[in-house]
Amino acid sequence: MTQYRLEKESGIQHGTMNSIMSARNKGIELNTVMMIAAGFNMTVIEFLDDPIFESENLEIE
Repeated sequence: MTQYRLEKESGIQHGTMNSIMSARNKGIELNTVMMIAAGFNMTVIEFLDDPIFESENLEIE
């Protein structure tokens, strides 16, 4: 899926998605995560079910 299509499917604005993709956005709100998951036609649980989201892999400030 392209970034453009994900923006359209999720309803996230282009500027917001660019900030997320370029790591300029240091934090992301739960609502945005929910919108991205919906854009992929997934539940939040399905979306976050990946080792990259395990606590030892996260940069928590």
